[in-house]
Amino acid sequence: MALVLLLLLAVHPCSGHRMMMGYQVNEVQVTALYDDGTPAQGVEIEVKSGGETIEKGITNDRGAYIFRPSRRMEDLTFVSYSTGHRAELSLDLEQKEAQEHISRPLRAASGLGYLLGVAGLAMIFISRKKK
Repeated sequence: MALVLLLLLAVHPCSGHRMMMGYQVNEVQVTALYDDGTPAQGVEIEVKSGGETIEKGITNDRGAYIFRPSRRMEDLTFVSYSTGHRAELSLDLEQKEAQEHISRPLRAASGLGYLLGVAGLAMIFISRKKK
């Protein structure tokens, strides 16, 4: 009976196919604000990737600047300049794997450890119940 209970606890939902997700950045909107929350209008924005300046522009009346990348980039840095003010924002756009790969022997060992732990807890419970 305990073995059947352990098997039922060890069952996990499974799927037939692995599914992965990714993303693509079509545009990035940055907003420059002063300390008091006022939009930084007409501020120069410099866009860098890999340490190189790839584009320069000016913020609109709401302090916003929209950057539309023409190619895939791994990192972006936005630097804003105004008289006496400077701000910098860095983004890491490199796609990373959503799930780490664990070897089969390691998964089997962790599953066995889980089952032995549950069995040990069951034995402790049963021995206390008999007393």
